[in-house]
Amino acid sequence: MDVKSKLTKARAGLVLSAPFFASIALQLKLKEDKKCSTAYTDSVILGYNPNFISKLSNAELKGLICHEVLHIAMLHPFRKNSREHLKWNAACDYAINPIVRNEGFTLPEGALSDAKFRDLEAEVIYNQLPRSIKIPIAVALMGEVRDYKQDKSDNKGSHANTLPQQLKSCKITIARAAAVAKAQGKLPAGLERMIQEALQPRLPWQEILARFVTENARNDYTWKTPNKRYLYSGLYLPGLNVPTLGTIAIIIDTSGSISQKELDTFASELQAILSIYPGTEIKIIYVDSKVADVESIDIYDFQLHAKGGGGTDFRPGFEYIEKEGLMPSCIIYFTDGYCDSFPDSPDYPSLWILTDKANFKPPFGEVIYMEQRD
Repeated sequence: MDVKSKLTKARAGLVLSAPFFASIALQLKLKEDKKCSTAYTDSVILGYNPNFISKLSNAELKGLICHEVLHIAMLHPFRKNSREHLKWNAACDYAINPIVRNEGFTLPEGALSDAKFRDLEAEVIYNQLPRSIKIPIAVALMGEVRDYKQDKSDNKGSHANTLPQQLKSCKITIARAAAVAKAQGKLPAGLERMIQEALQPRLPWQEILARFVTENARNDYTWKTPNKRYLYSGLYLPGLNVPTLGTIAIIIDTSGSISQKELDTFASELQAILSIYPGTEIKIIYVDSKVADVESIDIYDFQLHAKGGGGTDFRPGFEYIEKEGLMPSCIIYFTDGYCDSFPDSPDYPSLWILTDKANFKPPFGEVIYMEQRD
């Protein structure tokens, strides 16, 4: 049996036992490519080295196909951005290989796996891997994930879609595959949850930040400035004061892992939002394992000057607020999230803004993520 027939047979063998994986795999164009070490996908092609495929058992080949399908299901070909290729592939493999095995499939020998990365997304794993990762290429790129790139030389070919079009098409394929498997009662709950999370659109963090700030603005009525809309009719009704936040407390994690670029981005977005709330007092508290510095910032001169660089502890900032009796209308904590020393739940709304996609579950407050660092 030639290699392509072997691949085709293994793919067809998934139809009855694993309809979700089969539905996506059958959409992929098989392409022999001796330049790749093992196999790869970019969401359109399933490329393979015939020498590598010929050495795999049927069970291992099915596992490899499912491995590639999960890269697509998790939208890995669209999420790398400018991350380093080998390290990103390792992170993606650490994320999906436990799922492949949990579904009862066999992976080729040497497939990456580590219990400490279980249930973490590829971005989180990537940030936890060493800067210079050393993994045998035949192992790390077993079932490689590549970026989707439009083939401009062939507008009628399999890569004719633009990136946004292909991402949308890919999501439709994943949703249909999930529906088929669910209708047959063969879509595991854990896999269904991960697919929903991958497909669910996420609001920009700036939009969530704006909503949080707006919800905590104080809109008070006053009799000193009557509502002009009703004066003509003889009605003397109170007018609406200019909305204000009173005092807003911003705690900046200065443990050494927050870059100046991230601080500048955060400051720029927050300044734009707070500019519609004149009179708001802004208290900045820089904290590592203790309060390193405190300053009041003018909304029209919004510059953050991080001070600190030690360990991380979330408690000192909250303790300072209580000690000083600040009573803020809300608090925004800017951090990478790698700490578990929390204070008791405060009496004011809290929002955590994370620079890294850490597995962060605070005992109180909302959590949003900035765009990922590369």
